[in-house]
Amino acid sequence: MVLERFEFHISLNSISLVHGWVYSSLRTITSPVFNEFVIWILDSGSPWTQMDRDGWATVDALLKSIAERNPNFRVVFRGGFYSFQDSTLGEPDGARPFIASYLPLVSSGRRVKFEYVPRAENRYEKLGIL
Repeated sequence: MVLERFEFHISLNSISLVHGWVYSSLRTITSPVFNEFVIWILDSGSPWTQMDRDGWATVDALLKSIAERNPNFRVVFRGGFYSFQDSTLGEPDGARPFIASYLPLVSSGRRVKFEYVPRAENRYEKLGIL
């Protein structure tokens, strides 16, 4: 089976709990054209201090190995955080540097992208899917 993109939708306060599931899921993807892992963060909040750095380090290493096999691979974070905007001068919510600190291997290779999606445009939030 061919898989180009894998999208994952998560409530921000649950992100610290899913690293094992993310790792297990990504390990099963063998498609040679897999080039985009998208993480939709569906709400705002501040669970930053609750993240499991060791668990996400394992995910980071796996993402780096996927990126080494596929030069077009990228990890995309989508959500309504102002720091996800390219034009943001400051980091008012700190989401972008926080995520980069948990995924340093893949971030250092410029494989992590951020896309600002206002709450009003988030189709999953409109449907109440979290």
